[in-house]
Amino acid sequence: MQPDHFHPFFKKSPTVTNEALQNYFREQQVSLQWLPVLRAMASEMSTKMSTEELKELFSKIGERFAIDTEEHFQDVETLAQLEESLNYFWARINWGWVSFKEAKGCIEITHSAAPLAEAFGDEALGWSVGLLQGFYQRAFSTLGASSTMSVRTVGEPTGGIDTYLRFGR
Repeated sequence: MQPDHFHPFFKKSPTVTNEALQNYFREQQVSLQWLPVLRAMASEMSTKMSTEELKELFSKIGERFAIDTEEHFQDVETLAQLEESLNYFWARINWGWVSFKEAKGCIEITHSAAPLAEAFGDEALGWSVGLLQGFYQRAFSTLGASSTMSVRTVGEPTGGIDTYLRFGR
């Protein structure tokens, strides 16, 4: 059987590029029954609230998400254990994976393949990334981090596979 019999993606491009793989992967992340609802919700919210308000709302949703799932990380003792525990959790719900890197005075967070762009649209990345910010903020707080430390987005989200965040002062 030729690859073009598996998925229409292969008919578009006989040579598989990184962009084509990312597009294919994104198509697999969000349930078709929820995709139009999530997109409509994002569109409607964008007409009613500013980017900053939406990012704050999604940060609160991310915090709630972390509270509701903290059994997956609340007992870890090292950054490596946190990464391992969260990657197990993220893999089970098809939310990609995370890597942490200690840097001077901060922890660099790279979350790969989160379904934010697919669920809400590329135009919503500026605020939907707040969900990851809130999640990681709560995770670090649960583990005893100082309230003077915060999670921030690094650069502008681009719709690529990686989202960059930083936890520090």
